[in-house]
Amino acid sequence: MSRISACSGAGRAHALAVLMGIAGLAGATAADAVEMPPPPSARSTPAAPAPAPPAAATRARPSTATPAQARLRVGARGRLVRDLQRELRRRGQRIAVDGVFGPATKRAVQRFQRRLGLRATGVVDGKLLRRLGLRMRRAAGAGVGRVAPRAGSYVKVFPVAGDHSYANDWGAPRAQGGHEGTDIMADRHTPVVAADGGVVSKISRTETGLGGIYLWIRRPDGIQFYYAHMQSIVPGLQLGSNVTAGQVVGSVGNSGDARYGATHLHFEVRRDWTPFNPYPELTGVDPDHAGASR
Repeated sequence: MSRISACSGAGRAHALAVLMGIAGLAGATAADAVEMPPPPSARSTPAAPAPAPPAAATRARPSTATPAQARLRVGARGRLVRDLQRELRRRGQRIAVDGVFGPATKRAVQRFQRRLGLRATGVVDGKLLRRLGLRMRRAAGAGVGRVAPRAGSYVKVFPVAGDHSYANDWGAPRAQGGHEGTDIMADRHTPVVAADGGVVSKISRTETGLGGIYLWIRRPDGIQFYYAHMQSIVPGLQLGSNVTAGQVVGSVGNSGDARYGATHLHFEVRRDWTPFNPYPELTGVDPDHAGASR
C-alpha cells in the first residue's frame, strides 16, 4: 500500500483543508483586488483646469500709435495725418489737407526736416510731431455730460470732451489776418463743453459770418470764451442762460468759413474784447498734451 493510501482519514482531511484554504485565500485576494480603491497614483481624477494665462497675456496690448511712438509714413491716413498736413501748410508747405500720407506729403515732410536740420527721411516720428506742436490725446471716460472742473487761470475744463489734437497756432496766417485762437481738431459731433461757468452772451444756431454756428460765454469777471464752427448747440441754451464748467453746450463741426475744411472747434479767450493766446490755458488743463510752443 502506498503512503498516500496509508494516510489516515484525519491526514486526508487536513490536506484537503489546506488546499481549500489556499484556494479561499486566492479568492479573497482577488475579491479584495476588485473592491479596494486603487493606489493614489492609479486613481482616475478629473483633469485639472488649465491654468489661466498670465494677466499680461490676456490683456489687450496697448496701442503703439501713441504720440511719442507714432511713425507716420507713406500709406498712413486719418485725423493725425490731416492735422500734420494742416500744420505743414501753416508753416509754408504747399500741401493738400486730405488725411492721406502720400508722396506729396512725404516731400513736404522732407523739406520741413531739412529746414530743421534733420535727416530728410520723410517719416514723421513722435519727436517731429512735438516740434510741430501736435500730439493726440484720448479723453478717458469723456462723454456727454458734465466734466469735473480742474484748476486753471481762466480755462477750468478743456472745451472738447473727446478725442482731439491741437497746436499752438496763435497768429497763424488766415484770410482775415492772424489767427486769434486755437483750433482744436476733433470728429464731428464730439461734445463741446463750457471751459468755465458764466452766462451766454451771444449765440447763433444758424450759420452766420465766419464763425458759423457759434457761442459766447462771459464769466463774472468779464473774461469771454468764444466757440466757433460748431455743428450744433444743445436745446434749451439761449441768451442769458447760466452754464457751469464742464456743461455740454454743443458739438464740433465745420460751419461758417470752415465748411469745406476739417471739423474742429475754434476756441478763443478774450479780456475786454481783446483776444489773447489760449494755448497755455489749454495745456494747463490738458496735461497729456505737451506740444511744442512756437
